Amino acid sequence: MKQLIIIVAVSLISACVSTPTSSGGSGLYTIPIGSTVKLNQPLIIPAGQVRAGVQFGRATLSINQYEPHCEFQVNTILETDATLPAGDYLVTRVRRYEIPIADLNPGSDKLLASSDEFSAWGAPAYDWLYSTAFLLESNLYPDIRQLECGNAFPAGFMMTHHISINEFESTAGSVMALQAIGKKRSE
Repeated sequence: MKQLIIIVAVSLISACVSTPTSSGGSGLYTIPIGSTVKLNQPLIIPAGQVRAGVQFGRATLSINQYEPHCEFQVNTILETDATLPAGDYLVTRVRRYEIPIADLNPGSDKLLASSDEFSAWGAPAYDWLYSTAFLLESNLYPDIRQLECGNAFPAGFMMTHHISINEFESTAGSVMALQAIGKKRSE
């Protein structure tokens, strides 16, 4: 009986450890510095806001964070609408991060520090946002900050991952494109 319990426990633990955290394609974070984000149409940043979204292949003022999405972000909140012009934006840095966005147990004020997603057993049940951010520069709009692309997953969802290049292309549609250094531009 003791051996059966050990076998079951080892099987369950190995199943958790081998859970894939990738969408099967190359991660968006693999795009090298010096690449270009090509915005194919102007985007409006509403007055009092710092973001313009792209989701499901269209420009949008509001994104659903639980679906793959991207948001251009600027540094300054303006009192009037701003237009982010079409053109090329240089990628100067790539960052990726995971942040908790919703606690399903609001009475809990204890957090568990962990070095990876597998050692966080017993942590509060959070929804998580997986984001890749491209810090951008452009003479077209010098106040540009970054393009942030990601996807949120509900607490307990097993297939969490950073957005892939294929998911980015589906999200971007004809609104924008990535031109990685060393790859031929497709027009």
